[in-house]
Amino acid sequence: MRRHLSPLLAILGLLGAAAGCARHEHSNGALTFVVAADMRQYVAAPYRTPQHFLGVLQALKRVGPGAFMVSPGDMDPPRAVRDLVSDVLGADYPWYPVMGNHELEAAAHVAWLRQYNAQGTTLPHIVRKGPPGSAETTYAFDWADCHFVVLNQYYNGQSDSSANADEVPELLAWLEQDLAANTKTHVFVFGHVPLLGMFDMDNGRVRHQADPLNAFPPQAFRLHQLLLRYHVAAYFCGHTHNTSFANINGLWQFDAGHARGLEEDSAPVDLFAMCARFVEDGARTGVSTKESMADYYETHKKQVQKAVYYMQLGPSAATYDAVTDDAAIQGLARFYEDYRQGGEAKERHVRTFWENAAYAKSTFLKVYVGTSGVTVEIYRDDARGGPYALRKTVVLDE
Repeated sequence: MRRHLSPLLAILGLLGAAAGCARHEHSNGALTFVVAADMRQYVAAPYRTPQHFLGVLQALKRVGPGAFMVSPGDMDPPRAVRDLVSDVLGADYPWYPVMGNHELEAAAHVAWLRQYNAQGTTLPHIVRKGPPGSAETTYAFDWADCHFVVLNQYYNGQSDSSANADEVPELLAWLEQDLAANTKTHVFVFGHVPLLGMFDMDNGRVRHQADPLNAFPPQAFRLHQLLLRYHVAAYFCGHTHNTSFANINGLWQFDAGHARGLEEDSAPVDLFAMCARFVEDGARTGVSTKESMADYYETHKKQVQKAVYYMQLGPSAATYDAVTDDAAIQGLARFYEDYRQGGEAKERHVRTFWENAAYAKSTFLKVYVGTSGVTVEIYRDDARGGPYALRKTVVLDE
Protein backbone atom coordinates (compact mmCIF):
# COMPACT_ATOMS: atom_id res chain seq x y z
CA MET A 1 0.00 0.00 0.00
CA ARG A 2 1.31 3.45 -0.89
CA ARG A 3 2.03 5.99 1.85
CA HIS A 4 0.84 9.54 1.20
CA LEU A 5 3.39 11.73 2.96
CA SER A 6 4.38 15.34 2.59
CA PRO A 7 7.76 15.67 0.80
CA LEU A 8 9.56 16.92 3.91
CA LEU A 9 8.20 14.20 6.17
CA ALA A 10 8.97 11.59 3.55
CA ILE A 11 12.57 12.77 3.25
CA LEU A 12 13.10 12.85 7.00
CA GLY A 13 11.50 9.46 7.44
CA LEU A 14 13.64 7.85 4.78
CA LEU A 15 16.95 9.12 6.07
CA GLY A 16 17.07 6.13 8.35
CA ALA A 17 16.72 3.55 5.57
CA ALA A 18 19.03 0.68 6.39
CA ALA A 19 22.13 -0.03 4.34
CA GLY A 20 22.68 -3.60 3.20
CA CYS A 21 25.78 -5.53 2.20
CA ALA A 22 27.29 -5.17 -1.27
CA ARG A 23 26.56 -8.11 -3.50
CA HIS A 24 26.72 -9.00 -7.16
CA GLU A 25 23.09 -10.05 -7.63
CA HIS A 26 20.16 -11.04 -5.45
CA SER A 27 19.82 -14.78 -5.07
CA ASN A 28 16.23 -14.77 -6.39
CA GLY A 29 17.30 -13.93 -9.96
CA ALA A 30 15.92 -10.40 -9.93
CA LEU A 31 16.19 -8.15 -12.94
CA THR A 32 18.88 -5.62 -12.12
CA PHE A 33 19.62 -2.32 -13.82
CA VAL A 34 21.77 0.73 -13.11
CA VAL A 35 20.99 4.46 -13.08
CA ALA A 36 23.86 6.97 -13.44
CA ALA A 37 23.56 10.63 -14.49
CA ASP A 38 25.48 13.87 -15.01
CA MET A 39 28.90 12.44 -15.83
CA ARG A 40 29.34 15.19 -18.42
CA GLN A 41 32.80 16.16 -19.62
CA TYR A 42 34.41 13.64 -17.26
CA VAL A 43 34.50 10.72 -19.68
CA ALA A 44 37.33 11.50 -22.11
CA ALA A 45 41.03 12.33 -21.75
CA PRO A 46 42.34 13.68 -19.43
CA TYR A 47 39.48 12.39 -17.25
CA ARG A 48 39.72 8.68 -17.98
CA THR A 49 40.87 7.93 -14.45
CA PRO A 50 39.34 6.08 -11.48
CA GLN A 51 38.70 9.50 -9.89
CA HIS A 52 36.14 10.25 -12.60
CA PHE A 53 33.32 8.38 -14.41
CA LEU A 54 35.71 5.53 -15.14
CA GLY A 55 35.63 4.83 -11.39
CA VAL A 56 31.85 4.33 -11.57
CA LEU A 57 32.23 1.77 -14.35
CA GLN A 58 35.02 -0.04 -12.50
CA ALA A 59 32.82 -0.19 -9.40
CA LEU A 60 30.01 -1.67 -11.50
CA LYS A 61 32.33 -4.41 -12.69
CA ARG A 62 32.94 -5.20 -9.03
CA VAL A 63 29.32 -5.15 -7.77
CA GLY A 64 27.69 -6.25 -11.02
CA PRO A 65 26.56 -3.96 -13.88
CA GLY A 66 23.04 -5.33 -14.14
CA ALA A 67 21.29 -5.89 -17.44
CA PHE A 68 21.62 -2.28 -18.64
CA MET A 69 22.19 1.34 -17.61
CA VAL A 70 19.87 4.35 -17.91
CA SER A 71 21.46 7.82 -17.75
CA PRO A 72 19.02 10.65 -16.87
CA GLY A 73 20.73 13.42 -18.83
CA ASP A 74 23.78 15.71 -18.93
CA MET A 75 26.04 13.11 -20.47
CA ASP A 76 27.70 15.48 -22.92
CA PRO A 77 29.43 14.35 -24.95
CA PRO A 78 27.12 11.31 -25.17
CA ARG A 79 29.31 9.62 -27.76
CA ALA A 80 32.24 9.60 -25.31
CA VAL A 81 30.02 8.10 -22.58
CA ARG A 82 28.93 5.30 -24.92
CA ASP A 83 32.56 4.68 -25.91
CA LEU A 84 33.76 4.47 -22.31
CA VAL A 85 30.86 2.22 -21.28
CA SER A 86 31.75 -0.04 -24.21
CA ASP A 87 35.42 -0.09 -23.25
CA VAL A 88 34.70 -1.16 -19.66
CA LEU A 89 31.40 -3.05 -19.71
CA GLY A 90 31.39 -4.23 -23.32
CA ALA A 91 30.08 -2.94 -26.64
CA ASP A 92 26.94 -5.06 -26.23
CA TYR A 93 26.07 -3.62 -22.79
CA PRO A 94 22.82 -1.65 -23.34
CA TRP A 95 22.94 2.04 -22.46
CA TYR A 96 19.73 4.11 -22.54
CA PRO A 97 20.32 7.90 -22.60
CA VAL A 98 17.91 10.64 -21.50
CA MET A 99 18.05 14.17 -22.95
CA GLY A 100 19.41 16.74 -20.47
CA ASN A 101 19.78 20.49 -20.66
CA HIS A 102 23.51 20.30 -21.37
CA GLU A 103 22.99 18.11 -24.43
CA LEU A 104 21.02 21.04 -25.86
CA GLU A 105 24.11 23.27 -25.73
CA ALA A 106 25.63 21.48 -28.73
CA ALA A 107 23.60 20.60 -31.82
CA ALA A 108 26.01 17.73 -32.45
CA HIS A 109 25.02 16.08 -29.15
CA VAL A 110 21.31 16.27 -30.01
CA ALA A 111 21.99 14.90 -33.48
CA TRP A 112 24.03 12.02 -32.03
CA LEU A 113 21.23 11.07 -29.62
CA ARG A 114 18.72 11.06 -32.45
CA GLN A 115 20.95 8.83 -34.54
CA TYR A 116 21.74 6.55 -31.60
CA ASN A 117 18.09 5.56 -31.41
CA ALA A 118 17.21 6.20 -35.06
CA GLN A 119 13.54 5.61 -35.77
CA GLY A 120 13.10 4.35 -32.21
CA THR A 121 14.49 0.92 -33.13
CA THR A 122 18.26 1.05 -32.57
CA LEU A 123 18.20 0.33 -28.84
CA PRO A 124 17.12 -3.14 -27.70
CA HIS A 125 13.60 -3.96 -26.52
CA ILE A 126 12.05 -0.67 -27.72
CA VAL A 127 8.26 -1.05 -27.82
CA ARG A 128 7.19 2.52 -28.55
CA LYS A 129 8.89 5.49 -30.12
CA GLY A 130 8.12 9.03 -29.02
CA PRO A 131 5.63 11.53 -30.41
CA PRO A 132 6.28 13.41 -33.68
CA GLY A 133 9.30 15.66 -33.19
CA SER A 134 10.73 13.46 -30.44
CA ALA A 135 10.54 10.00 -31.99
CA GLU A 136 14.15 9.11 -31.12
CA THR A 137 14.65 10.94 -27.80
CA THR A 138 11.40 9.88 -26.12
CA TYR A 139 10.78 6.14 -26.07
CA ALA A 140 9.59 3.14 -24.07
CA PHE A 141 11.05 -0.33 -23.72
CA ASP A 142 10.16 -3.57 -21.97
CA TRP A 143 12.51 -5.88 -20.11
CA ALA A 144 11.28 -9.01 -18.34
CA ASP A 145 8.13 -8.03 -16.42
CA CYS A 146 9.06 -4.32 -16.38
CA HIS A 147 8.11 -1.34 -18.53
CA PHE A 148 10.50 1.61 -18.84
CA VAL A 149 9.70 5.08 -20.18
CA VAL A 150 12.33 7.66 -21.15
CA LEU A 151 10.97 11.21 -21.41
CA ASN A 152 12.64 14.03 -23.29
CA GLN A 153 11.36 16.87 -21.12
CA TYR A 154 12.74 19.40 -23.60
CA TYR A 155 10.15 18.39 -26.19
CA ASN A 156 7.80 21.31 -26.88
CA GLY A 157 5.24 19.51 -29.01
CA GLN A 158 7.17 20.09 -32.23
CA SER A 159 10.92 20.01 -31.51
CA ASP A 160 12.91 17.75 -29.20
CA SER A 161 15.36 20.52 -28.25
CA SER A 162 13.47 23.42 -26.66
CA ALA A 163 14.82 25.51 -23.79
CA ASN A 164 12.38 24.54 -21.03
CA ALA A 165 11.44 21.25 -19.40
CA ASP A 166 7.81 22.12 -18.81
CA GLU A 167 5.96 18.85 -19.63
CA VAL A 168 3.89 20.04 -22.59
CA PRO A 169 0.43 18.49 -23.16
CA GLU A 170 1.70 16.56 -26.19
CA LEU A 171 4.32 14.78 -24.07
CA LEU A 172 1.87 13.99 -21.28
CA ALA A 173 -0.70 12.71 -23.80
CA TRP A 174 1.90 10.40 -25.33
CA LEU A 175 2.93 9.22 -21.86
CA GLU A 176 -0.65 8.45 -20.85
CA GLN A 177 -1.24 6.47 -24.03
CA ASP A 178 1.92 4.49 -23.39
CA LEU A 179 1.12 3.76 -19.75
CA ALA A 180 -2.48 2.82 -20.57
CA ALA A 181 -1.25 0.25 -23.11
CA ASN A 182 1.33 -1.29 -20.77
CA THR A 183 0.78 -4.84 -19.52
CA LYS A 184 3.92 -5.26 -17.41
CA THR A 185 3.84 -5.41 -13.61
CA HIS A 186 6.52 -2.84 -12.74
CA VAL A 187 6.78 0.58 -14.40
CA PHE A 188 9.71 3.01 -14.18
CA VAL A 189 9.82 6.50 -15.71
CA PHE A 190 12.96 8.56 -16.38
CA GLY A 191 13.42 12.27 -16.99
CA HIS A 192 16.25 14.72 -16.49
CA VAL A 193 14.54 17.17 -14.13
CA PRO A 194 13.13 16.32 -10.69
CA LEU A 195 9.49 16.81 -9.87
CA LEU A 196 10.74 18.34 -6.63
CA GLY A 197 14.32 19.44 -6.03
CA MET A 198 15.60 18.18 -2.67
CA PHE A 199 18.73 18.43 -0.58
CA ASP A 200 21.61 15.99 -0.96
CA MET A 201 21.23 12.97 1.32
CA ASP A 202 24.72 13.40 2.84
CA ASN A 203 25.69 17.07 2.92
CA GLY A 204 22.31 18.81 2.65
CA ARG A 205 23.29 20.90 -0.36
CA VAL A 206 20.46 22.37 -2.45
CA ARG A 207 20.78 23.33 -6.14
CA HIS A 208 18.51 24.27 -9.04
CA GLN A 209 15.53 25.30 -6.96
CA ALA A 210 14.57 27.90 -9.58
CA ASP A 211 14.71 25.40 -12.44
CA PRO A 212 11.88 23.37 -13.92
CA LEU A 213 9.95 21.47 -12.85
CA ASN A 214 9.92 23.64 -9.72
CA ALA A 215 9.34 26.55 -12.10
CA PHE A 216 6.20 24.90 -13.51
CA PRO A 217 4.17 23.58 -10.53
CA PRO A 218 0.96 22.86 -12.50
CA GLN A 219 2.84 20.77 -15.07
CA ALA A 220 4.82 19.00 -12.36
CA PHE A 221 1.59 18.18 -10.54
CA ARG A 222 -0.04 16.81 -13.70
CA LEU A 223 2.96 14.55 -14.32
CA HIS A 224 2.93 13.44 -10.67
CA GLN A 225 -0.76 12.57 -10.81
CA LEU A 226 -0.37 10.74 -14.12
CA LEU A 227 2.42 8.57 -12.74
CA LEU A 228 0.36 7.84 -9.64
CA ARG A 229 -2.71 6.93 -11.68
CA TYR A 230 -0.80 4.26 -13.57
CA HIS A 231 1.01 2.92 -10.50
CA VAL A 232 4.52 3.86 -11.60
CA ALA A 233 7.02 2.27 -9.20
CA ALA A 234 9.51 5.15 -9.31
CA TYR A 235 10.51 8.28 -11.18
CA PHE A 236 14.29 8.63 -11.73
CA CYS A 237 16.00 11.92 -12.58
CA GLY A 238 19.23 13.90 -12.28
CA HIS A 239 20.11 17.56 -12.97
CA THR A 240 20.79 18.77 -9.42
CA HIS A 241 24.04 16.81 -8.80
CA ASN A 242 22.50 16.05 -5.39
CA THR A 243 21.42 12.52 -4.58
CA SER A 244 18.05 12.27 -2.85
CA PHE A 245 15.11 9.91 -2.51
CA ALA A 246 11.62 10.30 -1.13
CA ASN A 247 8.06 9.09 -1.41
CA ILE A 248 6.37 12.27 -2.64
CA ASN A 249 2.71 11.90 -1.77
CA GLY A 250 2.64 8.32 -3.01
CA LEU A 251 5.26 8.49 -5.77
CA TRP A 252 8.89 7.49 -5.26
CA GLN A 253 11.43 9.90 -6.72
CA PHE A 254 15.14 9.09 -6.96
CA ASP A 255 17.55 11.82 -7.98
CA ALA A 256 20.69 9.97 -9.07
CA GLY A 257 22.91 13.00 -8.43
CA HIS A 258 26.10 12.99 -10.48
CA ALA A 259 28.39 10.14 -11.57
CA ARG A 260 31.44 12.14 -12.54
CA GLY A 261 33.69 11.13 -9.64
CA LEU A 262 35.30 14.42 -8.66
CA GLU A 263 32.42 16.82 -9.14
CA GLU A 264 34.55 19.74 -10.33
CA ASP A 265 37.87 19.91 -12.17
CA SER A 266 39.03 22.49 -9.63
CA ALA A 267 40.07 19.72 -7.23
CA PRO A 268 43.85 19.98 -6.63
CA VAL A 269 44.76 16.77 -8.47
CA ASP A 270 42.91 17.90 -11.62
CA LEU A 271 44.02 21.52 -11.41
CA PHE A 272 47.69 20.61 -11.18
CA ALA A 273 47.56 18.00 -13.96
CA MET A 274 45.86 20.32 -16.41
CA CYS A 275 47.94 23.36 -15.50
CA ALA A 276 51.15 21.32 -15.81
CA ARG A 277 50.29 20.43 -19.38
CA PHE A 278 49.99 24.12 -20.24
CA VAL A 279 53.36 24.85 -18.64
CA GLU A 280 55.06 21.91 -20.37
CA ASP A 281 53.58 22.77 -23.76
CA GLY A 282 54.58 26.40 -23.30
CA ALA A 283 58.15 25.48 -22.38
CA ARG A 284 58.55 23.57 -25.63
CA THR A 285 57.73 26.72 -27.59
CA GLY A 286 59.66 29.17 -25.41
CA VAL A 287 56.70 30.48 -23.39
CA SER A 288 57.49 31.30 -19.77
CA THR A 289 55.76 29.62 -16.85
CA LYS A 290 54.16 32.95 -15.89
CA GLU A 291 52.74 33.42 -19.38
CA SER A 292 51.48 29.82 -19.45
CA MET A 293 49.73 30.42 -16.12
CA ALA A 294 48.00 33.48 -17.56
CA ASP A 295 47.00 31.52 -20.68
CA TYR A 296 45.62 28.71 -18.55
CA TYR A 297 43.61 31.15 -16.46
CA GLU A 298 42.09 32.76 -19.55
CA THR A 299 40.77 29.41 -20.77
CA HIS A 300 39.86 27.95 -17.34
CA LYS A 301 38.81 31.03 -15.37
CA LYS A 302 35.95 29.48 -13.43
CA GLN A 303 37.99 26.43 -12.49
CA VAL A 304 40.91 28.49 -11.19
CA GLN A 305 38.68 30.90 -9.28
CA LYS A 306 36.99 28.01 -7.50
CA ALA A 307 40.30 26.35 -6.67
CA VAL A 308 41.87 29.53 -5.30
CA TYR A 309 38.71 30.34 -3.37
CA TYR A 310 38.64 26.97 -1.65
CA MET A 311 42.40 26.57 -1.14
CA GLN A 312 43.54 30.05 -0.17
CA LEU A 313 40.75 32.55 0.36
CA GLY A 314 37.92 30.52 1.82
CA PRO A 315 35.41 32.72 3.64
CA SER A 316 37.42 35.93 3.03
CA ALA A 317 35.68 36.25 -0.37
CA ALA A 318 31.90 36.16 -0.64
CA THR A 319 31.86 33.70 -3.55
CA TYR A 320 34.39 32.13 -5.88
CA ASP A 321 33.49 34.54 -8.70
CA ALA A 322 34.46 37.44 -6.42
CA VAL A 323 38.11 36.33 -6.70
CA THR A 324 39.88 38.95 -8.83
CA ASP A 325 41.95 38.06 -11.87
CA ASP A 326 45.19 39.12 -10.15
CA ALA A 327 44.41 37.12 -7.02
CA ALA A 328 43.45 34.07 -9.08
CA ILE A 329 46.63 34.10 -11.20
CA GLN A 330 48.86 34.70 -8.19
CA GLY A 331 47.09 31.97 -6.25
CA LEU A 332 47.42 29.57 -9.17
CA ALA A 333 51.17 30.22 -9.44
CA ARG A 334 51.66 29.68 -5.71
CA PHE A 335 49.61 26.47 -5.79
CA TYR A 336 51.49 25.14 -8.83
CA GLU A 337 54.92 25.59 -7.26
CA ASP A 338 53.89 24.19 -3.89
CA TYR A 339 52.13 21.20 -5.43
CA ARG A 340 55.06 20.48 -7.75
CA GLN A 341 57.54 20.49 -4.86
CA GLY A 342 55.33 18.31 -2.67
CA GLY A 343 55.58 18.03 1.09
CA GLU A 344 53.65 20.06 3.64
CA ALA A 345 53.01 23.00 1.30
CA LYS A 346 51.21 20.69 -1.14
CA GLU A 347 49.27 18.98 1.62
CA ARG A 348 48.18 22.33 3.03
CA HIS A 349 46.53 23.27 -0.29
CA VAL A 350 44.81 19.89 -0.53
CA ARG A 351 43.66 19.97 3.08
CA THR A 352 42.32 23.53 2.88
CA PHE A 353 40.52 22.82 -0.38
CA TRP A 354 38.57 19.90 1.05
CA GLU A 355 37.84 21.73 4.28
CA ASN A 356 36.11 24.51 2.31
CA ALA A 357 34.65 22.69 -0.71
CA ALA A 358 31.06 21.46 -0.48
CA TYR A 359 30.93 18.95 -3.31
CA ALA A 360 28.38 16.16 -3.47
CA LYS A 361 29.55 12.57 -3.57
CA SER A 362 29.58 10.78 -6.92
CA THR A 363 26.75 8.26 -7.12
CA PHE A 364 25.15 5.43 -9.03
CA LEU A 365 21.97 3.50 -8.27
CA LYS A 366 21.48 -0.23 -8.63
CA VAL A 367 17.85 -1.33 -8.88
CA TYR A 368 16.61 -4.86 -8.22
CA VAL A 369 13.17 -6.00 -9.36
CA GLY A 370 12.04 -9.39 -8.14
CA THR A 371 9.06 -11.34 -6.92
CA SER A 372 9.35 -9.64 -3.54
CA GLY A 373 9.25 -6.12 -5.00
CA VAL A 374 11.70 -3.35 -5.87
CA THR A 375 14.89 -2.45 -4.01
CA VAL A 376 17.17 0.49 -4.82
CA GLU A 377 20.78 0.47 -3.66
CA ILE A 378 22.66 3.78 -3.54
CA TYR A 379 26.42 3.61 -4.07
CA ARG A 380 28.56 6.70 -3.42
CA ASP A 381 32.21 7.64 -3.27
CA ASP A 382 33.80 9.96 -0.67
CA ALA A 383 33.42 13.18 -2.77
CA ARG A 384 37.19 13.08 -3.37
CA GLY A 385 37.31 10.52 -6.16
CA GLY A 386 37.71 7.61 -3.75
CA PRO A 387 36.20 4.11 -3.96
CA TYR A 388 32.45 3.47 -4.10
CA ALA A 389 30.54 1.75 -1.33
CA LEU A 390 26.91 0.88 -0.65
CA ARG A 391 25.50 3.78 1.40
CA LYS A 392 21.72 3.20 1.49
CA THR A 393 19.22 0.50 0.60
CA VAL A 394 15.61 1.59 -0.05
CA VAL A 395 12.76 -0.91 -0.34
CA LEU A 396 9.88 0.52 -2.35
CA ASP A 397 6.34 0.16 -1.12
CA GLU A 398 4.60 -0.18 -4.45
